[in-house]
Amino acid sequence: MELDKNKIDSKVPAGEYPDSPQALAESLRELPREKKLALILPLPPAVAGEVLWRTDRASRADIIFRIDNQDLDPIIAAMPVDWAAHCLRLLPKAGLKRVLATLSPEKTAALKKQLSYKPDTAGARMDPDVTPFDQDLTVAETVNKIRETMSLRKVFHCYVVDEKGKLLGVVPLRELLMAEPNIWLKDLILPYIISVTTDMDQEEVARIATKNMIFALPVVNKKGVLMGVITLDKVLRVIQEEATEDIFKMAGTDKKEITSQSLFKIARIRAPWLFASFIGGLGAAMIIGIYEDAIAKVAALAMFLPIVLGMGGNIGVQSATVVVRGLAMGYIDVKAIGRTVIKEMCIGLMLGVTYAILLGLFALFRFLGADPPLGGLSFGISLGFTVGVSIFCSM
Repeated sequence: MELDKNKIDSKVPAGEYPDSPQALAESLRELPREKKLALILPLPPAVAGEVLWRTDRASRADIIFRIDNQDLDPIIAAMPVDWAAHCLRLLPKAGLKRVLATLSPEKTAALKKQLSYKPDTAGARMDPDVTPFDQDLTVAETVNKIRETMSLRKVFHCYVVDEKGKLLGVVPLRELLMAEPNIWLKDLILPYIISVTTDMDQEEVARIATKNMIFALPVVNKKGVLMGVITLDKVLRVIQEEATEDIFKMAGTDKKEITSQSLFKIARIRAPWLFASFIGGLGAAMIIGIYEDAIAKVAALAMFLPIVLGMGGNIGVQSATVVVRGLAMGYIDVKAIGRTVIKEMCIGLMLGVTYAILLGLFALFRFLGADPPLGGLSFGISLGFTVGVSIFCSM
C-alpha cells in the first residue's frame, strides 16, 4: 500500500482519516524505520493506539522506544487497558512510572492491575472491560443493558454472575435474542462453563479456545470471580506469537530479540546455544584428530566427512523440531517423554541403517578398482557402519 505523504504532514481530526487502522498498521510494517514515526504522530491518539496494537511487534517496540513522552502519553490514555498494558510492558520501569503518573487515577489503577499479572498469562492477555449480568435480570432488561453499555462491540456472550461477581454461566447472544422478553436470564444459562484462570499460561488458553471453538473465553480468579475476557483476536495473536517463540527456540535464540534495541543483548541471547555448538565442534575436531594418521594414510576418508557430519546434524535438527513443536502444541505428553525419546532413537537407527547402506554401496562402487585399503567390500561396509553410528548418536 502506498501512503500519501500529504496525509502525515499535520494533525488530522478524529474520524476524518481516510485509511482504516488495519491498513495503516500494514503500511507501518512496510515503512523504513526512519518513517514509522511520521505515520503515527499525525494521527488522533485513539487511531494511533489502534494502529500500534495492530502492527507487528518489532514496529510497535521501535515506536514506543523512540516516540517523545508528550506524544506517547495521549496515545496510552486513549487506548483500552489491555492494549495499553501490552505497550507499556515494553518500557523500562522509569518510563512506565512516568507514563502512569500522567493518566487519570482510574486508568492508572486499571493498568497497574493489568500489569500485575505475569506476562504470557491469561490475566495479562485478557480485556478487563467485560460487562457482567445479574442472574435475576429478565431477557428484556439484559437487552436494554447491552444497548446502554459502552462495551457493546465486546459483548459476544452474556456472562451471568451472582451478587459477589462469581461466574455462574454463559448465555450466548443468539439464545438471548431468540428468548421471550420476560424469561429470567438464569434460566438460559448453558449447563457447562468453559473458563480460564488469570494465572493460566497463554498457550494453554489458546489451546482451550481453539479446541472448543470459543470466540470469547471468560477469565476468572481463583475464587471464580469474573475478571475479564479473552477474545478470538487475542487467541490468534497468541498462536502466532507462540509459533514464533517455538521457531526461535529451535534456532537457539529467544523472541525477546525482536523488540530489543541492544546489539549486546541480542548477542548475549544467542551466545549460549552457539557456545554449545562450539563445544560440540571442538569435540568433533578432537575425535578427528585422534584418527589423523588414519586419514593421512587414507585421504579418501576426508571426502565423506561432510556427509557424515551433515547427515548426523540434519536428523538431529529434525528430531528437535518435532519434539519442540510437539510439546508446544500438546501432541507429546511430557509425562511420556521417555517413550518419545525411544521412538526418536528407533527412527534414527532406521535412518542410520538406510543411509549407511546407501553410502556403503557408493563407497564400494566408487573405489571398486582402487588399490587397498580403498578398494574392496570391507571399505564400503566399514564406511557405511561409521555413518550409521554417527546418525544414530546424533539423536
